[in-house]
Amino acid sequence: DPAAPSTLKVKGLTYYQHAETPGLGGEVDNELWKAKWPGRAIFADDWTVRLEVAKPVSTDAQVDAISGATLTSNGVTNMLKYWLGPNGFGPYVKTVLQKNAASTGEPVVGNLDSQQGDVR
Repeated sequence: DPAAPSTLKVKGLTYYQHAETPGLGGEVDNELWKAKWPGRAIFADDWTVRLEVAKPVSTDAQVDAISGATLTSNGVTNMLKYWLGPNGFGPYVKTVLQKNAASTGEPVVGNLDSQQGDVR
């Protein structure tokens, strides 16, 4: 089903601005950590946000937590759950995915930007 939420995958994660401690939470800018995001699952089929930072990683929707930066790792997960959930861009993503699938039969690939993060 091209309109299934589970078809949506992460293309990347970028922070435009943060005030994290260099070497700890500042690792959100580390290219090695950012490289772990592409291809991760975002939603379950019921539109629940599955994407999260975890230690240890056990699913295709989890990205390895930043060592020594538990608060930052939890903050990234909370940001994702909010902005991709029902109070953020979740309803918009659902509408666009369903409209695109209805007109083309293909899943949506696009960008979702916010001041706090970019799931693209």
